[in-house]
Amino acid sequence: MILYRDNQANFLSPSTVYRIKEKLIKYINLERDLRGYVAGKGWAHSIAHVADTFDELVKNPKLDTEFHPEILKTLWGKVLVSNSVYVHDEDERIINPILEMLERGLDIQKIEELVQYLPIELKSQKEQLENEEYWFLVFNIKTFLKSFYIKINSNSKLLSLQKSIEQCLPKIY
Repeated sequence: MILYRDNQANFLSPSTVYRIKEKLIKYINLERDLRGYVAGKGWAHSIAHVADTFDELVKNPKLDTEFHPEILKTLWGKVLVSNSVYVHDEDERIINPILEMLERGLDIQKIEELVQYLPIELKSQKEQLENEEYWFLVFNIKTFLKSFYIKINSNSKLLSLQKSIEQCLPKIY
């Protein structure tokens, strides 16, 4: 909410925005509770909430675009989750800041390379994971790619990314 408000009223210093970026990256990398809705307690939804925060951070004019690849790498790491299945639209929430970075000049090729590398990453993980964890990972990757495909479907500027996803999806199994 603070970043959202700063995007409207411009009251945070650039150094504060930078520190927020650092702390967000540290937080998302340390977070282990990936549950969405917790029966009897409500929404935990850490990944969705931090993705929303990254979306506001990326929109902030004080954040230099040179940090976009670092943020992309951090968010992408949360797509490659094998100890939990995302079932509460976490995939779509992770996509939002990625699309925002693309709008702000992130090289589409960086995302295409990550997409193209997914089958190789999956094959590598298969040898290291238990069967159930492997299938959690497959599900999370496929769901993310399908959601990404749908979100960019009507954007002609992202046609090459759409093609990369089309080529990648059949290789995810």
